[in-house]
Amino acid sequence: MEGLMKGFYTFSLWVTRLAYVNILWILFTIVGLVILGFYPATTAMFAVIRKWVLGDPEIPVFKTFWSNYKKEFVKSNILGLFITIFAFIMYSSMNIISSLTIPSLKILYIPNGLVTLLFLLTVLYIFPVFAHYDVKLTKVAKNAFIIMTINPLATFCMVVLTGFLVYIIYKFPGLIPFFSGSVIAFLLMFLSNYAFNRASKIVEMKCRVGPVLEKKPNMESFEIG
Repeated sequence: MEGLMKGFYTFSLWVTRLAYVNILWILFTIVGLVILGFYPATTAMFAVIRKWVLGDPEIPVFKTFWSNYKKEFVKSNILGLFITIFAFIMYSSMNIISSLTIPSLKILYIPNGLVTLLFLLTVLYIFPVFAHYDVKLTKVAKNAFIIMTINPLATFCMVVLTGFLVYIIYKFPGLIPFFSGSVIAFLLMFLSNYAFNRASKIVEMKCRVGPVLEKKPNMESFEIG
């Protein structure tokens, strides 16, 4: 019974943590009038969850969230602007191709679809990379893309499990206020951490060059590209 109660307590504790950070994510998105709040709140949520994944579950959640929200407010919105613009371009391209009346030009679906797929897969890593490394904003997407391509297993798991979680949340909308963002963020950060460690080992074995990506304080640095 002691083991059962301990397991139940641990489970309840993690449910509470995830619900709390999800509520903070929603509230601070609203505080930023949604448009300006979504990306900083998402960055802050990943910063908190990164600490948990790295084995520090006792951090002051609100203090860590608020600190990262303020610190990365401008940078995360700039990053989010580029993500939004690129997504709009991909969406517009698909609409333009679908409206073409020349059947032979429909082949443009293939390269456009491939670019869209690579973009979506890269986005899965963008916030984990942004939260985990001290890296110039211009290199966040580049390094997220590189890590994505050299970790097909982690990327595949991200797609499948994220799709499953989205389906569960869609079927049970009552979960949205408590777990719609935090559970997915935890999954992405957990798998990304595996990808980061694997990338570090690959670089140490093959590259043997100076650091480009520097981890957040108290972490080692390593080269990606």
